[in-house]
Amino acid sequence: MKGYLPGRLVLVLAAVLALALAFGPLCFAQAADNGNRGFLFDESSTVSGSGDVSIKGSFNDYAVASKGWMKGSGSIRLESLRNMNKTGLKVGLTQKSDLVFGGGQLKNRKKMELPLFQKGIGATVSERFNLSHVDKNESSFIRSRGGNSNFMVFDTALAFEGLWDIKNTRGFSINMNKSEELYKGSFQAQKKIQLDDSSV
Repeated sequence: MKGYLPGRLVLVLAAVLALALAFGPLCFAQAADNGNRGFLFDESSTVSGSGDVSIKGSFNDYAVASKGWMKGSGSIRLESLRNMNKTGLKVGLTQKSDLVFGGGQLKNRKKMELPLFQKGIGATVSERFNLSHVDKNESSFIRSRGGNSNFMVFDTALAFEGLWDIKNTRGFSINMNKSEELYKGSFQAQKKIQLDDSSV
């Protein structure tokens, strides 16, 4: 039994190191934010190959939020960039990706939120897809300076086969303004959504 102890210790240390590498920058970002000193987090990745795919990510702030996941199996090439920065009440999130996928099935769900938009009525842009093939270039930027200075832009161009659904909402309950587009089949599409209350 004693012979297994070093092996278990190595596994525990490896797990702790993996968690520190995976979540360390975000934990530092939150700790710095609590002292109102602000933070900067920058992440980029490139991956290509075939097999199982599972990607998850989220960023939550009182003024800006983004979350999503993507999973499937097939052949993929993905380049992505995520940059988050905050100073006092000013917070911004930039995301860019270039995705090519085929030979299987790929699903996703994504939502970006501006809770303070138009004095707190809020605004969201959400996307979901279930695709067998896609060539997609996407960029998004969310910014809040507090009060009546909130901005979001979502810009994408894609060629795909399968189901793609894009929706944006403003407000809530019976006062909600909403638009949604859903396509199922083989399509090429370009879509840009911009929300800005800084000039209102």
